[in-house]
Amino acid sequence: MNLGELDVQSVHHNRPQIQRIHTNELPVTPVRAQFDDCPSLTSSTSEITVIRYHTPPSKIVSPEGSFETFRPDQERQSIGINEAAYASNTPLVVRFDEEQIRSDEAASSKKEGKKGSHMDPSPPTPIDDTPYIRFAIDQLTRDEDLRTVQRPSTATSSDSYPVDRIIPDHGLGYMAAHREERALTRKHRSTPPTSERERLYNFNATRPLSHHSHPSVIPPRQLLSARPESYLPMEAPTHTPKFPSLTFVPTILRPTSMIALSILCLLMIASLMLTAIYSIQHNGLTEFSGGIYGGRYFLFAFLPQIFAACIFIYVQGVVAAITRILPFTLMAMDKVESRKKALFIGIFPRTMLWPKWEGCRSIDISNTLFWLSIFTTPLQSCLFSVARIDGVWRWTAVQGIAWTLVAIYVLVLVATTISGIFFFRRTTGLIWDPRSLADVIALLPRSNSLGDYNRTDVMHKKELRERLSLRSDRLGYWMSTQRRGQAIFYCIGEEGAKTRRYTLESGRLSEKKGLDQSSDLESNLGEYSEHTRFADITWYLRDTFVILWAVSGFFILVALIIVSFLPSTAIKNGFPPLVSVVPNAQGFSPANFLYSFVPSVIGMLLYIWFQSLDMGLRKLQPWAELGKPNGAEAQHSILVDYTARLPIKCTISAFDGGHYRVAMMSLLSFVFVLLPILAGGIFFPLTTPANKIRMIPNLPAFYICLVLLVLYLLGLFALVPNRRPMHLPHGVECLAEIISFVHGSRMLDDAAFRAPRSKGDLTTRLMAAQSNDQDARYAFGAYKGRHGKYCFGIEKLGRPGVLVRI
Repeated sequence: MNLGELDVQSVHHNRPQIQRIHTNELPVTPVRAQFDDCPSLTSSTSEITVIRYHTPPSKIVSPEGSFETFRPDQERQSIGINEAAYASNTPLVVRFDEEQIRSDEAASSKKEGKKGSHMDPSPPTPIDDTPYIRFAIDQLTRDEDLRTVQRPSTATSSDSYPVDRIIPDHGLGYMAAHREERALTRKHRSTPPTSERERLYNFNATRPLSHHSHPSVIPPRQLLSARPESYLPMEAPTHTPKFPSLTFVPTILRPTSMIALSILCLLMIASLMLTAIYSIQHNGLTEFSGGIYGGRYFLFAFLPQIFAACIFIYVQGVVAAITRILPFTLMAMDKVESRKKALFIGIFPRTMLWPKWEGCRSIDISNTLFWLSIFTTPLQSCLFSVARIDGVWRWTAVQGIAWTLVAIYVLVLVATTISGIFFFRRTTGLIWDPRSLADVIALLPRSNSLGDYNRTDVMHKKELRERLSLRSDRLGYWMSTQRRGQAIFYCIGEEGAKTRRYTLESGRLSEKKGLDQSSDLESNLGEYSEHTRFADITWYLRDTFVILWAVSGFFILVALIIVSFLPSTAIKNGFPPLVSVVPNAQGFSPANFLYSFVPSVIGMLLYIWFQSLDMGLRKLQPWAELGKPNGAEAQHSILVDYTARLPIKCTISAFDGGHYRVAMMSLLSFVFVLLPILAGGIFFPLTTPANKIRMIPNLPAFYICLVLLVLYLLGLFALVPNRRPMHLPHGVECLAEIISFVHGSRMLDDAAFRAPRSKGDLTTRLMAAQSNDQDARYAFGAYKGRHGKYCFGIEKLGRPGVLVRI
């Protein structure tokens, strides 16, 4: 936007004429009076600046970068004693609007070419312009009183306006025009014709300005519409690289990946069916030989769990990707109810200990079916048993277990199909994968939804949900209702909501402050105490629970080691099975099931639980970096995407970023998948030389499990130190909670977040951003937001006039 050009309109009813005045030729000390946050007659919010000064006639020129001044046409009819006032160059109202400036420039060039010879070269006659200013003030005061009404000008509102209380108009014709409009309204019971005065005060002059304005395609009448400006959802233009299609889907959810997972499920189903059928028809599979340390024991006691674990990890990746993009996908839907849920459902991968129903129905069904996959590894551990057939011990498939696994994998295949179909050519509202805080922030600079987030930075999720219960934000392309045919932009917004408003303060463009009394800095400063700043952290990472995990794990592990190596209870000697070990005709052995399935389930629970602790650290690590006294660079904070990375990739990325605890925890969370694999094959019933049946352990597998448990305990103790920077005023589990921490940040006005074309473009901008010849640093703390109130959130350090109190 060219802020060197300002559009000036007078408030009379005659047709204006455009002239230009150099901004650098204006008087040095003008008397200015500015009125902010004054609603228009149509309940739209506008901004009016009244400037008083006298400009010598010699200064009237029309180069690029000038004020545009409306004067009455020289061929106008006489208007009485104030003829001289209309001949003066005294500007009455200044309005910042890029499109109107350009439109008026085009009209000016034509009008000057036709009527330039009729311009009056005489110097303006100084005259008291108090009536004009007082009229404008009266209009603003009236709009202030009508702010709560929030409705367009109708016959009722026109009648209720006490025109007689305005000072005499000195022949300007305001009262006469207004009486005429009231008469027409009573006669026709419709909105009176739009006059020049209404066009001036009804127009919302402070809407976001577009960088791709084409005034020629929008009639000036439409630009001066009396309706409040709002957003209109648009379809992206096709066959243009400027507007990518909003159908991005992560690689793991694309057809190729979903087909690969389906093939794995089909192969597992075929293998299980073949094994079960062959075992029945041929009285088992093969002879038992080599004891519990031979190759056949590994083939039947450990290999099935390994295959099951591979598919389970794949399923976890699919569920994590669905969780990450589902809120954005819901915001791209047409159904209001779906969009209302989007702000509050979890955006980070969560534990698979239990399924959650909070998205759309098809995804809820698929996630529930995917959840059943946690039982596949424990069931695979007891899939095979040894039965005596014709006097020979043979490996055989347990029929009940085999067909149960077939059913589960069929359901997983159904879930894969449902998910694949759901995301196939789905409009997700995404241009790229939203993996980091920066990706979410990039969706907000043009948003018209941020006004409702005032003070939500100190609310908990329940309060936040009540505050935003009526919102139905949409993600996609938009166009302003008063700018149809002009630039299309991409953001999170709400249809019909008011747009963000801007004003010029101290020569800089900034967002306009609201009239909420909470804008008083002193009124909300007390809420931003140190206690509020560090009030919340994920429940399982709180001090009490972290200490409980570490202490409990220590005593349990010590007890296990003592029992396992005490001579009287040494694990190498085995223990009585306490239940029958004889398999039935279907190959099912109670002892084999109990001492294979239960240890594997315990291992699976430990594995999934540690993944929750790991994901908690991954999620909060960017906030911990932002909470440092000196903040952090973008690549170590708002660009961090640990929550979206695969296990090994996350470890490498965290190690390169210097986040060694995250690197260690992510590596351990992946390695601990060995716990359900090995625990399911440790114990096996054998007959001792004393002719007793005992459950004998596979010692190599047992020792590996013991080492893994020691590492598990170390991981729990690693959670204890340095968690205070991870505390926040409230959680950051959903989009609403994250947006509440950035809605007041001036980062939204930075060029780095202004319509990036791709993730690479955004990353390049943030990496190249500098402040005071140094890499830009970002911090989390309390600061004066752009709405004029203190707030907790993310802000760039070193920004003039902004002090972040960590």
